[in-house]
Amino acid sequence: MATIKTSGIVIRKLNLGEADKILTVLTRDRGKIRVLAKGVRRPKAKLTGFADLFQHNDFILAEGRNWDIVTAATTVERLVGDDTDLGQIGLMYYVCELVDKLIEETQTVAGSFELLRETLAYIKHHPESNAVRAYFEMKLLTMLGFAPELGHCIISRSSLNEDQPIYFSAHLGGLVSEAHRSADDFARPISVNGVKWLRLLQRYPLGGIDKITIEPGVAKGANQLLADFVEYATEVKTKSLSVLAELESD
Repeated sequence: MATIKTSGIVIRKLNLGEADKILTVLTRDRGKIRVLAKGVRRPKAKLTGFADLFQHNDFILAEGRNWDIVTAATTVERLVGDDTDLGQIGLMYYVCELVDKLIEETQTVAGSFELLRETLAYIKHHPESNAVRAYFEMKLLTMLGFAPELGHCIISRSSLNEDQPIYFSAHLGGLVSEAHRSADDFARPISVNGVKWLRLLQRYPLGGIDKITIEPGVAKGANQLLADFVEYATEVKTKSLSVLAELESD
């Protein structure tokens, strides 16, 4: 039986039978995989901690017929802390669910593992960040070829006049000028500062995103427009986003 070594983050888990779990793992070198963790739900199981969500583990796997089987695992980094609050956990669930829904099994997306790991670590250490969700969405969409057009009007391809209203169209895939507003009756207004904020998130490294000055209301509005775009462009609706919205409103 062939042995496989890989490193990855647990993004989903599912109970199987009375004692086992199926883990969905985004790996550094094998894309998104599903593995069988045998016996981890037994009270006296020796190997259990690696099966928790948001764990970065080194795995040794044995090839199986339906799923590869975890034979050994060592935790590299626990990406959720004992003091992590519900808002942080909700955001972690969301980014992991988005990865799970947008990346196919065994699909390798260059940079996606590093993006997920650094994002989860950032959420863990920056509970007040209002930018990390939009940053993650923008970076993941870019990796997958779904990034919205923020440089110019998506209809005319011309520069946007900041003295006139600007709109964001989830249907058309980006910004629309006042002159072409009629191209999408459902396009919604976005402030100039909201546009600038999203553009900066496309370019900035993660460590610099919360140095960008932005009014909370502007960030909230831009976050919602981007979430609408994610849902429309990818045809994916995440359960955790609605839960996250409720947590953020409390």
